[in-house]
Amino acid sequence: MNFDKSQTEAIERAVSGESIIITGGAGTGKTTIIGEIARRLNGNVSIMSPTGKASARLKEATGYYACTVHRALGWNGETFMNAEKLNRTVIVDESSMLDSWLLSKLVEKKPYQLILVGDSGQLPPVGRGQPFHDLVTLKPDITCTLTTCWRNKSAVHKASNMIRAGKQPEKSETSGGETWRTIQTGSPKNTENTIINWIKAGQFDPTQDIILSARYGSDETDQGNIISLNKKILDIINPHENGEDWGVGDRVICNKNFSKLDLWNGDIGTIIDIDIDGNLWLELDRAREDSQQVLCKAEQKRQLKHAYCLSVHKSQGSQFRRVFVISLNKNARMLDRPLLYTAVTRAKKGCVVCGQLESFYQGIQKTKQRTTLLQTLITKQKEVIPC
Repeated sequence: MNFDKSQTEAIERAVSGESIIITGGAGTGKTTIIGEIARRLNGNVSIMSPTGKASARLKEATGYYACTVHRALGWNGETFMNAEKLNRTVIVDESSMLDSWLLSKLVEKKPYQLILVGDSGQLPPVGRGQPFHDLVTLKPDITCTLTTCWRNKSAVHKASNMIRAGKQPEKSETSGGETWRTIQTGSPKNTENTIINWIKAGQFDPTQDIILSARYGSDETDQGNIISLNKKILDIINPHENGEDWGVGDRVICNKNFSKLDLWNGDIGTIIDIDIDGNLWLELDRAREDSQQVLCKAEQKRQLKHAYCLSVHKSQGSQFRRVFVISLNKNARMLDRPLLYTAVTRAKKGCVVCGQLESFYQGIQKTKQRTTLLQTLITKQKEVIPC
């Protein structure tokens, strides 16, 4: 491949043995860079990601083995069992999802070289701190920023780059094999009804597409939010007999790490069987080392939720064919630029933003500041040792 100047710099610094950060927006070639670094290091690397879906995608895209950070560190549900040092290059993709605790556990293994790769425009982690975002801002000397968007003629990527820059995207566009739409559907009730009508018209494939909302909502009557939409969609796509919680064909997401099963927080799949004891056989969307099928007993069942509509946080690290983003005035407090940018960049072929669009456009202008310990430590260090 022909790499641009920013990509070449990142690759050369990485293969020199330097611990660095590589950041860039959607379509700037971050995954391609990871594959090239691994190739030039003759595969002597450990490639990982915070989520199972992202690590599976890395393995497919680069041709090199990749796993979750938890699996690499030997997480057993309570502690990390891998006591060995990581005497090799460690590359972590989707590093914007790393909280301070998980990154600290990785650093404790004293990797020979640590390369953090991610998009600083995306959401900060759910846990404490935002080490990737802070390091990009406060340590420019170790940061390589990819500057060329190789898919900048595609509709969804053009819209996402506008959002990342705090600008209002076009109302609609079809280009580069992608479709982008913003549709004013109005109130939560009208928006929910519109989505239901799209589903009935065959515009939504639950195995390839996703609906994203900012809030779970209080209950099934809180329209336009995750709980309400999941219930209504389930009743259309796969209605259950006798009010059962689970049915064969249900789309579900796991909300906890189960290391012994190679089942991780954020894994999405389909229920393919239910045995006489009520245990669920789940086929994951991602590839696993032995089989994509996993048996979920009572402990795992408690951590499953239906996955037709997800929060933006839960979708992070995954990609879908089409993404339907709901933006409502009642959720305006939660809508900001990183959240909306993260939502839109989950789409590979098409993205629709619907609801009360004023909340979407206002959200693009909003950024939130999070004060962290790392910010304080780096600032104090600069005061003592000017650089």
